[in-house]
Amino acid sequence: MTGWKDSHFFKIKQQEKQPIVKELVMGKYISTKTKYVSTGGYRGYVEPINAVAGANDTGTWSDSPCNSNVCESEIKEYRTILRKNKISSRVMTCQTSNIFCVHTYVLVHPDDRDKALELAKEHQDNTVLFYAV
Repeated sequence: MTGWKDSHFFKIKQQEKQPIVKELVMGKYISTKTKYVSTGGYRGYVEPINAVAGANDTGTWSDSPCNSNVCESEIKEYRTILRKNKISSRVMTCQTSNIFCVHTYVLVHPDDRDKALELAKEHQDNTVLFYAV
């Protein structure tokens, strides 16, 4: 490979092999791939395939049945439980066919799904908006 520097042509040394990325260094990758779940007619929502839990969010207005602050705190509590159990997670918000509501999901790596789902079912008993997927 070649290039220019200070008006001179020079050769760039190429790397022979591609570096190997080990899982221990990179960590477990959590995919955000989604699927559409139809609830009939033109209604439905998008759900991540790696979701184990979620909560509905309808904003912070005084008449919101699913207040954003409650949604956020319940998701945070659950993620704290996951961290204590050494399970990595990420949060993803997806649209629904209801223009006033979004779904906030907690995603985990497929290897951790069973344990995370068990913890989600235990956690949902003490919450208002949180649910296991």
